[in-house]
Amino acid sequence: MNIAEFRQIYPTDTLVLPGGKSFPYRYYKNPQAKATIALLTGGLGLSDLFYLHFDRLAKEFSVLTFDYPICFADNKALAQAVAELLHHLGEKVWLVGQSLGGVVAQIIAARHPEVVAGLVLSNTCSLSQDMSPSAHAHLMNMIKSQEKFKKLLSILPLSTVKQSIRRMVTDQKKSGLTPQEQVVMEELCGIMMELLTKEYERHMIDLLIDTQNHLGMTKENFAPWDNRVLLMLSEDDTTFTQDCKDALIAVMPNPTVVTNLTGGHLALLFRLEEHIQCIAAYVSARV
Repeated sequence: MNIAEFRQIYPTDTLVLPGGKSFPYRYYKNPQAKATIALLTGGLGLSDLFYLHFDRLAKEFSVLTFDYPICFADNKALAQAVAELLHHLGEKVWLVGQSLGGVVAQIIAARHPEVVAGLVLSNTCSLSQDMSPSAHAHLMNMIKSQEKFKKLLSILPLSTVKQSIRRMVTDQKKSGLTPQEQVVMEELCGIMMELLTKEYERHMIDLLIDTQNHLGMTKENFAPWDNRVLLMLSEDDTTFTQDCKDALIAVMPNPTVVTNLTGGHLALLFRLEEHIQCIAAYVSARV
């Protein structure tokens, strides 16, 4: 299946929220499914990057994806919109978040626990009040670098921005990918080149910067999901330090931690089969 076929088989729909804002989404209701998975993309905010995951998971689960609409300017507004969408669909979902998507998942869960069945977090960090000083410093440095990039965004041509992001993605783990995984990587880069705009990239940077306004989470925020949190933290992911990963593990209630999935920070995107199997097995055992 290619992206064009995917878009035809799984068309998008749009919910108009009570305030009049539109929320486009892609949703497949599997009549045999006992659970629903919502895929939350990382810092690029492009849900089509998960199209292969969507199709594979749809064989066993109901599946939901969406971009992060610009009209929801911060994570509080985004979380509220997601909760309203889930209420509209009558769904309580497993949130599967990669990188920034993992942080967004934690914010949604903490603010709207009634719509969350469990969490699967891949190569992401914590917003815990008890993170170590070094973990906090690392997170603040990431935010500062995004603030600098946002300034550059206003003067750089879009083509330069896209090529810069493409290099960052392809340099992640290219040497360790199989030929098939490299094909997937190239296709996903093509989707990014097609869809990314300066306005949307600026919005995604704003969401990342805004995460600092949600620092201070505790174990109580995640208590409803005891033994319902899967953490996929690749040992070769260098985007987040071990202190950041340890803070995430510590704040979650009895999580299952998987570290032997290689592929760097973007392992969930490129190492498709082993991640799908891991997610499906974990969720299926808890429904």
